[in-house]
Amino acid sequence: MLGLRVITAAVLAAIILPTLLFGGVEAISVLVAIFVLIGTWELASKLPGLRSNSSKVLAILFSTSIMFFFYICPVRAIPTIVVFAPLVILGIHLFLYNVIENTIESASQIIFACAYLVVPLAHAVPLSRMNNGNLWVIFSLVVVCLGDAGAYFGGKYLGRRRLSTHVSPSKTIEGLIGGFGGNLLGMLLMKLIAPNLAPLWALFQLSVIIAIVAPIGDLCASALKRRLEIKDFGSIIPGHGGVLDRADSLIPAIPTVFYFVVLSGLGVFS
Repeated sequence: MLGLRVITAAVLAAIILPTLLFGGVEAISVLVAIFVLIGTWELASKLPGLRSNSSKVLAILFSTSIMFFFYICPVRAIPTIVVFAPLVILGIHLFLYNVIENTIESASQIIFACAYLVVPLAHAVPLSRMNNGNLWVIFSLVVVCLGDAGAYFGGKYLGRRRLSTHVSPSKTIEGLIGGFGGNLLGMLLMKLIAPNLAPLWALFQLSVIIAIVAPIGDLCASALKRRLEIKDFGSIIPGHGGVLDRADSLIPAIPTVFYFVVLSGLGVFS
């Protein structure tokens, strides 16, 4: 299993990293949209209120629309997108009242999917528009992925004390510490690769915040899977599960990086 996970991770890195480095905002937006739409389909397939094909199609359409508006709108329009998206989703359900019988469940769970998955990951699009935006996206991936790796090995070989027996029995305190070490390793690696990205102290602060929010994202996904009584959201990534299983830590990390860069003045929109 470990060998399969490593091979799959290497293949994904060979696809994703060149796109982030050389593809520009358009290529990054397409890449993020693909992952978001696959993740939306995985989540919609597991949520009880979205079992009908019409509800799944609506979830995909709204996810696509949100990604589109994140791409075409200026960053100051993000609050508008976030505020009006639930109202539009509910309004469309009212027009389809005779088509979708479980209106409340369908509307609320599409709103949940957009709020939980689509909006956070869509922040990678405005993040990529900043100066060195592609490097900030890569920073997010490297810090989170090495944190996940550190948590996996720390928990597997050193794990003794359970972090949350009810939500995720496999998570341990040792794994959490290993994840923090992986986060810092990722930060140092990015500082070596892109020394002018930001001061080391700022990168350290951001990495500490990521070390806090990324495990929370992982635990939230674990809690959701336990409530839905499933092991994985999907199986499209061999050895890893579905896209949503791999993106759980990135869901809070991407907007965290975006707003940290914006509020600290480290990034300027190009």
